[in-house]
Amino acid sequence: MILERYEKQPWERKDFDQSFQDWLNGGDILDEVTATATCLTDPLDASLVVDKVEFTADRVKLWVSGGTDGQRYKVTVRATTQFGRQDEYELIFKVKDS
Repeated sequence: MILERYEKQPWERKDFDQSFQDWLNGGDILDEVTATATCLTDPLDASLVVDKVEFTADRVKLWVSGGTDGQRYKVTVRATTQFGRQDEYELIFKVKDS
């Protein structure tokens, strides 16, 4: 599921937050979170990077940098909870050097 679409410039390093509060219930909390970036317009382009993934009991923060002007990227985030729930979502990034 695509949650958000963003624009960024190649030089920028920004953080992006996502709350899992509405999804979690019964005292469950986030236990593991991973994020991977792929270029949608050029499979060989690996210039958009997820520098860091941070999370608390119910919130994920991604630090994203790089990218090539004119390219579009998908960042796939996978979260697992202590009770074994799993969720996956995507963020779409359009890189534009303006």
